Amino acid sequence: MNPLGSLQNLSGDLLVAAICGLIFIEEIGVPVPFAPGDLLLLLAGIAIASDNADPLPMLAGVAAATVLGSLLGREIFSLVGRPALLKAAEALGFRQAVERATETLRRGGAKAVFIGRLTPGLRISTTQVAGVSKIPRLTFLAGLVPSVVVYMAVFIGAGVLAGDRIVGMFHRVQHRLFVVIVSLLLALAVVLSIRFLARRGALTTLEPIVLGLRRDLADSVEARLPWHGGAGARWRQYPLLRRFWAGFLDLALIFGFTVFALTALAGFENTEVVFDPEGLLLVVLVALLYRIPMEAATGQTLGKRMMGISVHGPDGSVPGLWRASLRNILALVPVLWLADAVLLLTGRRRQRVAEYVSGTTVRRVAD
Repeated sequence: MNPLGSLQNLSGDLLVAAICGLIFIEEIGVPVPFAPGDLLLLLAGIAIASDNADPLPMLAGVAAATVLGSLLGREIFSLVGRPALLKAAEALGFRQAVERATETLRRGGAKAVFIGRLTPGLRISTTQVAGVSKIPRLTFLAGLVPSVVVYMAVFIGAGVLAGDRIVGMFHRVQHRLFVVIVSLLLALAVVLSIRFLARRGALTTLEPIVLGLRRDLADSVEARLPWHGGAGARWRQYPLLRRFWAGFLDLALIFGFTVFALTALAGFENTEVVFDPEGLLLVVLVALLYRIPMEAATGQTLGKRMMGISVHGPDGSVPGLWRASLRNILALVPVLWLADAVLLLTGRRRQRVAEYVSGTTVRRVAD
């Protein structure tokens, strides 16, 4: 059974009542996954454009359902109370996020309510936080009403202008996002399972093999390279082969995630892995989103962590956001690659051009 298909087959007052009822239910805080509010407003616009519903009852009903549902949702969460919410947030690990959102909403007043109600993913949450934060009813209403006007104008207007095409696109996006979310949850389950086994010592028997493959082999090969000067040379502090190996591991992860994203969003039948400008741009974007935050916060990507090396700023600490960004963006400039190769082979601290400019180095942090 397709609930949305059944909804689209309705007309007149029955359709108005069904759409307004579902919107009211969602606004008080009950999830309606098969018919989110955005899609319901698109259907309302389509119904108006196709003469399946009169404009005035539909617009008045949607506005009333949204405002009254939001006000009731605020009262419900006001009764639940802040201690209960913080207790649940503490158990789930996002108490600080709730406290920040509460403080922002209190400081911003009606303006913050207006912005929160129009921000994707925060519309219903804004109502809930306003309730537990005891935002005054008039303040909440002052931000709510104009946000409802804008919200209805955008989505009902899109339904009137674009018709069924935008609903079909919405369905496809929902399906792909569902595939992405499920796949990420499965990947998270695998990672958590491995961490659980590692903490219980179940993977200790594999450690000699892993260390031999990821670090010891790279060190033993590099010690024999004639221009490195043996085991006591500078490569011990600034290893080169470990960097190459870490880069290869990171690149494999980046390509894997890119192909996964394309497959999840476009479907197996429509996915082609090609090195056209758009494909390369996506790979670059994924690489920057993967590398910059991790290096800025910890100095290590997953590949660097496995190889026991880390990026350091000039004072020996983690590089920070702007150094990590500059380092990774300049590393993508092709005209610098030849100079990078020369500097990595001959430089005293194995710094590429991007690392000279950003003041960073890559050093050994573990044997």
